[in-house]
Amino acid sequence: MEAAQVKISKKKERTLVTFSGEMTIANVGELRERLLQAFAAGKTVELSLVGLTAIDVTGLQLLCSCHRTSVAQGIPYLLTGRNEALAAIAEVAGLPRLKGCVQDVDGTCIWRIDTDKVTV
Repeated sequence: MEAAQVKISKKKERTLVTFSGEMTIANVGELRERLLQAFAAGKTVELSLVGLTAIDVTGLQLLCSCHRTSVAQGIPYLLTGRNEALAAIAEVAGLPRLKGCVQDVDGTCIWRIDTDKVTV
């Protein structure tokens, strides 16, 4: 198991959360806490997954939870850094879609395949 690293950088217009390592049940709790800190700043939250090496269902759930938090708080959230590990597991899980979930009233779902928001 590879140790995960989370770095938060507060930029003028956004809060950048850089993640590297495995996003699995073993470490998703720490990332969750760091993401909650990022949303507390009230600026756009950008989660860079360029260093992601593995992800499991708990990691996918956390990414969806971030979107729900974004919608509920009115704070934009985006994923950056094309990542093959994420793309592969998201595809197997059936996440890429043409329409977002019920909370996705503004078309900001990170799994939508018809927008440029999708990084998987």
